[in-house]
Amino acid sequence: MRATPLLPRPDPQERLRAEAADWVVRIVADPALEHDPAFRRWLGGGKDRARAFADARLAWQIAGEVGGTVMAGTQPIRPAGQRPSGTGRGWFRPLAAGLALGACAMAALWLDLARPDLRLRLLADHVARPGPAQDLALPDGSRTLLDGGSALDYAEDGATRRVTLRSGAAFFDVQRDGRPFSVRLGGNEVRVHGTRFEVRDCGGCMLVTLEEGRVEILDPQGQSLAMLEPGQQARIPAQPGARPLVQRVDVPDALSWREGRFTFYDASLREVAGVLQRHGAGAILFASETLARRPITGSISLADPRGELEALAEAVGFRILPLPGGSLLM
Repeated sequence: MRATPLLPRPDPQERLRAEAADWVVRIVADPALEHDPAFRRWLGGGKDRARAFADARLAWQIAGEVGGTVMAGTQPIRPAGQRPSGTGRGWFRPLAAGLALGACAMAALWLDLARPDLRLRLLADHVARPGPAQDLALPDGSRTLLDGGSALDYAEDGATRRVTLRSGAAFFDVQRDGRPFSVRLGGNEVRVHGTRFEVRDCGGCMLVTLEEGRVEILDPQGQSLAMLEPGQQARIPAQPGARPLVQRVDVPDALSWREGRFTFYDASLREVAGVLQRHGAGAILFASETLARRPITGSISLADPRGELEALAEAVGFRILPLPGGSLLM
């Protein structure tokens, strides 16, 4: 008896992306379809569909910018020399939908490298544009200063308030209302006991700086890693089981990004480059991991990120090579 081969289980997300790409192609060809009841029913079938359609539409637009025009007007793509016919549209839609899926992949790569803020804008509740920090009022009355190019999600219920920092850095001034307030970055969590503090993604680690109150840092299993007092800063490596480095810092220096400067001590060049990238220096790539990990100390102005990057290159001794699409290779 021959064994029946096991077929791969269908991926619901892949199917959703394909449906979204198909709708984008159809609407590009006939904009009136955006008001068609069938499309409105499909789009109203859940937030996942709306997000998939937004992704596919943005991908189509980006593909035109970074990879040339995939489709000209509403004409089907034909082999050279072939005359248009009334049957061409039968195979145009599947081909164009496939191109749209390819556009999604190309656009995702471009978004990750050149415009990560656009991808975050699709996914996060609150996104700060590259550049100066932006003040944000949360629904519970707490305030957040969201650093340029940073993003976070906020959720609350009758029992808890929860923030997920998706990228960058944020300073929190928490409003007491009897409910716990926590901030999650990666697998680690900062649990608040009435406080003013910063949480920063430092590129392979999490940085927590406490100005006022108390915070407790928990690992992914909920075990306590550290309890901070005002004036302390904890650096938590991303490696499982790694213990945080807790030290006293000059708080105004450590939080100087709120006034437009970034002061750092033995920070990796990747961490500093990430800050400059979020403030508008452009997408920064490293050809050498050794260079990316090089520790540096100093203070830079966030008002001129490109100029500060060039000054860093001269001081540290590396070259900046412009790449197509505005990226920079170091």
